[in-house]
Amino acid sequence: MAEQRFLGELLARRGLVPADKLESLWAIQRERGVELLDLIINSNLVDEVALGRALAEEAQLPFVERIDPAEIVTSVATRVPINFAKTHRVLVVREDEQAVHVVCSDPFDTQALDDLRVIFDKPVEAVVGGRDRIEDAINRVYEKQAGEERLESDDANRDEEATSDILDSDDEAPVIRWVNSLFLQAMKERASDIHIEPEEKEVIVRYRIDGELYVARRAPRAFMNSIISRIKIESALNIAEKRLPQDGRITKRIAGKSFDIRVSTIPTSRGYERIVMRLLNKSSVLLDLPDLGFSPREYALMDGLIRRPDGIVLVTGPTGSGKTTTLYACINRINQPNLNILTAEDPVEYEIQGIHQVHVQPKIGLTFAGALRAFLRQDPDIVMVGEIRDHETLEIAINASLTGHLVLSTIHTNDAAGAITRTIDLGAEPFLLRSSVIGILAQRLVRIICQNCKYPYPAEDFELEELGLTEERVRARIARRSLPGTRYFPRTVVEPDPLETFDIRARPTFYKARGCDQCTNTGFSGRRGIYELMLVDDAIGPLILRKADARAIKRMAWEQGMDTLRDDGARKVLAGRTTVEEVLAATQEDVADPIVPLPVAVVPAGVA
Repeated sequence: MAEQRFLGELLARRGLVPADKLESLWAIQRERGVELLDLIINSNLVDEVALGRALAEEAQLPFVERIDPAEIVTSVATRVPINFAKTHRVLVVREDEQAVHVVCSDPFDTQALDDLRVIFDKPVEAVVGGRDRIEDAINRVYEKQAGEERLESDDANRDEEATSDILDSDDEAPVIRWVNSLFLQAMKERASDIHIEPEEKEVIVRYRIDGELYVARRAPRAFMNSIISRIKIESALNIAEKRLPQDGRITKRIAGKSFDIRVSTIPTSRGYERIVMRLLNKSSVLLDLPDLGFSPREYALMDGLIRRPDGIVLVTGPTGSGKTTTLYACINRINQPNLNILTAEDPVEYEIQGIHQVHVQPKIGLTFAGALRAFLRQDPDIVMVGEIRDHETLEIAINASLTGHLVLSTIHTNDAAGAITRTIDLGAEPFLLRSSVIGILAQRLVRIICQNCKYPYPAEDFELEELGLTEERVRARIARRSLPGTRYFPRTVVEPDPLETFDIRARPTFYKARGCDQCTNTGFSGRRGIYELMLVDDAIGPLILRKADARAIKRMAWEQGMDTLRDDGARKVLAGRTTVEEVLAATQEDVADPIVPLPVAVVPAGVA
């Protein structure tokens, strides 16, 4: 524990980890029995390279950017048990007459270095490397030592139309290793989904990384049946049923991390099944609300909404836009021993200490509506419903909010204003919506520019126009602050907004990235949200009662102070966090969106 506290204080002293987060991280570390450095990396607080450099500088040791497995003497490295190497993230590179040379992720793990000194009976010369890079090198070196075969190296001249089943196949062992290597590679490359797709002459595997699909590997189509059968066996699906879609799940431990893998199969016209697997890292640390990428103003407003005693807060956006992560962050933020928090999810993606979670199973009659109805008899304070899909669930959610409960849920619409018209389409009475819904958050995910290879360039005129960084819109943003009664500008937020302080006479600097080893030549590393938070206040209420369309509601909300998705995207472009192309691809602005100034009547003197 002393070493953990020393490491935490070291990183706080160097400004890599906020000091106010250390106590919560130590509490999680004690509760789960995991390493502090693992928590810090998994929660995206510090990049592994920055972490490695800081530790190396503190220990006065060299830091290495890359670890080439080809330069490692396998026979020497594998004298160390693989479990020891993975547990301590230390890899022996070579041995000479004077010393044994190792690369480690934590130079202050003196026990591990002492053990290596005993194993080799020589002094240890250490350098520091990135944690994930060392883990990847360990897997490659020990895999090479074990002589594992790759499915791609099997005899490609086998009959292309072979239909052997994995239960009878001589290639069972290579197939098992090949499938396992899919999961290992996906974990290392931070993939969220694995697509296995049959083509005319081959099987193509694609990974979705940061929202984009990339071809990861190929295999002869002769192995398709064996691959599908192996995955079906692991996910407890019927291997004989090839005519109907099936859903299953696999729980795996990959490189020391626990993953819940959701499996979906569908039949295709080629006679083979297509498989998509979604990977959920159950070992990752839940993000807190400040870590999601909110601007200070939106964060203050959202934090206020989820601390209300009653009402409905909706999070909206397409599939894969991070809605569930946002809900978890909200729940994690307000989770206290004095609150009874219940959730209904399909499926339960992360288990949270102190929260009572229910896995919805429509096949046996346990629907969102049924779970929500049961929750009301469990004396809840806060209820989270994975998704509002039908009138019954919506009606119960409204009644729950009106009887003194805070309800958090998601709904599929393009923007915040669209959630109002969607709920009315589901059969909600406008006067009940006005009384129950307190806020709607729309969100998208944009890729973050790789900080290692990004470069600046002067913004083009058309980019400024597309992002709404024009003179008339800047003036309109400033004018909104003078409106009486608006709730969009909390007094607790004193930080200047880049969209209001933006100098319309200067040409700003935007960024792009070239691509490098650290970002796998994509130019991006990770994703963050852009947000559109609409408060249901006295300005929006009358429009709901009149059943106004989404465009009128959105315009009124913007004039009161709401920023659109594209506004928040522009804020992140100005901050050098993402690119113009990412924001334009993730958002859509039409002629009804508020890109013109406010009416002259509300523009204060001296602004126009």
